[in-house]
Amino acid sequence: MPSLTRNESVQTIKGNNITILDYIAEGGQGEVYKVDYKGQKYALKWYKAPVPPQVFYDNLAKNVDRGAPNEHYLWPLMLTKPYKNSYGYIMELRRPEFHEFSEFLLNQARFGSYEVMISAALNIVESFRLLHSLGFSYQDVNEGSFFINPADGDVLICDNDNVAPNLVNLGVRGMPRYMAPEVVIDATRPNTQTDRFSLAVLLFRLFYIDHPLEGKYTNNLPMMDSTGAHMYGVSPIFCYDPSNEKNRPDPESQPNVIKRWNMFPPDLQMTFVRAFTKGLKNPNDRITENEWEEALIRTRAMLVSLSGREQFVNCYAKQKIPEGCRIIKFDDYPSIVADGSKLYLCQVDSRSVDHDTVAAVIRASLSDKAVLGIGNLTDTVWKLSVDGHETEIGKNGFARLARGETIEFNGVKATVL
Repeated sequence: MPSLTRNESVQTIKGNNITILDYIAEGGQGEVYKVDYKGQKYALKWYKAPVPPQVFYDNLAKNVDRGAPNEHYLWPLMLTKPYKNSYGYIMELRRPEFHEFSEFLLNQARFGSYEVMISAALNIVESFRLLHSLGFSYQDVNEGSFFINPADGDVLICDNDNVAPNLVNLGVRGMPRYMAPEVVIDATRPNTQTDRFSLAVLLFRLFYIDHPLEGKYTNNLPMMDSTGAHMYGVSPIFCYDPSNEKNRPDPESQPNVIKRWNMFPPDLQMTFVRAFTKGLKNPNDRITENEWEEALIRTRAMLVSLSGREQFVNCYAKQKIPEGCRIIKFDDYPSIVADGSKLYLCQVDSRSVDHDTVAAVIRASLSDKAVLGIGNLTDTVWKLSVDGHETEIGKNGFARLARGETIEFNGVKATVL
């Protein structure tokens, strides 16, 4: 039975009234209500018994004052005064276009494209990069904390009440199957490095659906209380560990990862291998957010759409690229492009980490679809050079992409192959 009723009022710590409008849902820690605060609609999270202690309340108050790391957090906006032996906080309401992460795992929601899927991953990683850079850890990364818009990859992160300074823990340990091994065996409490393990599990499931530590070996373990601790804490085995085939995915219980493992480019694949081999037991070998961003940007660079159908092309392999494509070879990685492809600011500007802003578009000639051109959407003048002839291309300008051509962007050089 809900703790609060419609039209009941609770007060914020500043003395303003919050009016209960509707009951929304209940979780393990609290109840969520739709409320009215100063004429606007918000969500109120109200804690159930046992109510978190005063130190938790004080940390929440600090988080409210501090503000969200970025726009992707459904951050605590205002704390209430204690009421009915409990308390709560208000946050923005989740908009209807956002779906729970679990809906994607159950195929109840689907991304509009692989490009959108990668955008969602980048938004998640960027949000945690900012949080960790501020000296905080999330401490409870799991599928229940994320909402995603399948149309554009926008992300909302909820349950931010456990966020605390790194190495400060207020009691939460995390959700089973997402906790780092050292947390499972109670060797440590959640921190930035355990966040990074949980983040790797979340990203793996975003791309491959199945769990990285489940396979033929774990399927045959007896159903006992100690099984979970063994699988995820004491002796975890990555399903695609290159030196240990013991826990390979089972076609019946882990079909998604089997189907998808070799579909995505090697940059993503090898990053997951490191995350769940070296990073499995050694926290200092966990993949950082910067490393995830690099792997995801390179993965997106090998995605191309031809005749309305997306496909990944392994540009490292010595193989013929699809007709109508070119490869733009940056210093560290290749990018395949075709009519309609985009380059992002982080690719063409050495000072930028902006993975969302489109900096260049690729277009095919109307008279000859085999001829591609590049359009500059930035304020920087680019220099193109081929066969000794140099051309400049300014904002909204277009120039032909020719094999052997070099392009000097803003501190970034590339060659067209």
